[in-house]
Amino acid sequence: MQEVTFSKTQWPELCPVIFRLPLGLLIVMPRAEVLTELEFDMWDVDNFIHNEDYVVPCEKKANSFGRLPDGRIVCIDYGN
Repeated sequence: MQEVTFSKTQWPELCPVIFRLPLGLLIVMPRAEVLTELEFDMWDVDNFIHNEDYVVPCEKKANSFGRLPDGRIVCIDYGN
């Protein structure tokens, strides 16, 4: 349910929910390749998470981020 709620913000840092069933029984998001530890270590995660207007609700660990087919890095495991 948190992914659905946050996805409605349309923040570009979040992997979008493209389909959902009521009550959060199922959500579908685009497939993203999880960042490797090396990619994560070389990337500026703090700059990604701390936006001028908001903070992206994502844990600072490699498996919380993925690369979409268009190359965009997004948070794939987000919420409180």
